[in-house]
Amino acid sequence: MPSLPDSVIAAPEETGASAGFRHYGLYGISLRSEIPLTYPERPADAVPDVTFSLKPDRWFAEVRARIPDTDIADEWWYSHAQRRDGSVYLRWHDWFEFVISADGRTIACGRLGHATPESFQTYLLGPVLSFALVKQGHEPLHATAVVVDGKAVGFLGRCGDGKSTLAASFLHAGHQILTDDLLLIREIGAVPCAFPGPGRIKLFPEIANRFQPLARGRTPMGPHARKLIVPLAGNEVSDGPLPMHGCFVLDRPPAGSLDISIAPLSASESLLAFVGAAFNTRVRSPDRLKRQFLAAERWSGRLPVHRLTYPRTLTVLNEVRQTILHEVRSARRAGC
Repeated sequence: MPSLPDSVIAAPEETGASAGFRHYGLYGISLRSEIPLTYPERPADAVPDVTFSLKPDRWFAEVRARIPDTDIADEWWYSHAQRRDGSVYLRWHDWFEFVISADGRTIACGRLGHATPESFQTYLLGPVLSFALVKQGHEPLHATAVVVDGKAVGFLGRCGDGKSTLAASFLHAGHQILTDDLLLIREIGAVPCAFPGPGRIKLFPEIANRFQPLARGRTPMGPHARKLIVPLAGNEVSDGPLPMHGCFVLDRPPAGSLDISIAPLSASESLLAFVGAAFNTRVRSPDRLKRQFLAAERWSGRLPVHRLTYPRTLTVLNEVRQTILHEVRSARRAGC
């Protein structure tokens, strides 16, 4: 078998406009996929933003053979490498692997046999797709957003800070979820708007049992992961996009404190909050870092950002939710 040149990346073979491919829309972009996804299909766009294609093991073996060992960065749960043609190789050990093209327009996908279709889609439509979004000039945020009175309210925080748990409490109280984990904000008519993500939420079992006890089809994120992928019903998700109200940065109180507080952030604090909430920190080219800073500057100047401090106990979540609702509705009445 002849070697694949570095420039050959997952270009779909087509007959007609899009033979054998399905079409979807997430995060405000159009997706064409050779792999069926468990989300509603939509009419095909003439030129999709991103195409997912399925590649055989031998194709990925050839890709791996052309990556020097010194270019591969290993982390405890996955490996990644920046290829010399500008594409990116990702591999979750024994689960799946991907190649994202240099322009972010195509993603080659391969399953390794130890992951469920649900976990495959969750990683594809989150961490993997984020590389394509960044390469196309977008700046996704590591955030979860819920719907309050027709507007999106975003929760910013690190892994484990409770973004999805807080969103689940809103869901349980009758609010819709717009997106969990990856948030893309773009302007529509000069208004910052949040775009919907996949109709699912990722929760620890105890949280899922409390707030989504009747949800069917829950599956682990991976063979050794505690978090569950919880599919959401159609009435539990918003198909957006929706205007952004603002964001709350989740924080913890001093040890032993049960206080719940909300405080507005200064302009510089808001800027740092958006910079720190970047979803993808692996793409570090000077152009990307500049664009990331400019996006953070733009949103921090357009959207109110508050620090939300509360103890991480389930018993306070109802009060936390009410505190957020009071802040959001008070700002609306004040015309903010």
